Amino acid sequence: MRRSLVVLFAMALLVALALPATATAPSDVAIEVESSLLGDPGPFTASGPAVDEGLVCDTGIVVDAAGKVTGASPTGFNFQGIKHFTCDDGSGEFFVNLQARIDFRKGVTFNWNVLSGTGAYEDLHGAGSGIGLGGVPCGNPDECVLDIYDGGLHID
Repeated sequence: MRRSLVVLFAMALLVALALPATATAPSDVAIEVESSLLGDPGPFTASGPAVDEGLVCDTGIVVDAAGKVTGASPTGFNFQGIKHFTCDDGSGEFFVNLQARIDFRKGVTFNWNVLSGTGAYEDLHGAGSGIGLGGVPCGNPDECVLDIYDGGLHID
């Protein structure tokens, strides 16, 4: 009897290991966020296959949920933050971790990844990189920046 249980357990383990992963392949996404450096919420628009496939909404509002400046130097500083995206269509919310380098000579570059979500985005995952364009669209680089996220999203 004991030997039968061991054999059944071993077979169940082999079947479990042989099953394919359920995560979908990432679909490309581009997200533009009008960020206020004064901390005000800003609009976002998303486009690309991830929007076309219904993985993420196409418009909404972004709020800084957390943020801190680290690694300051005479040429710039690092910014670590969490962005809270809320979809206009009521489908849900998602949180994005942002790791940015603000270089006074070269501009703003960053990496991002999805941390969590609610509603339709509860199982949303993804990551990518981006750039920030100071002064777009408000005209004053001390007040606003247009963040352009490029990457991939998937549901699993």
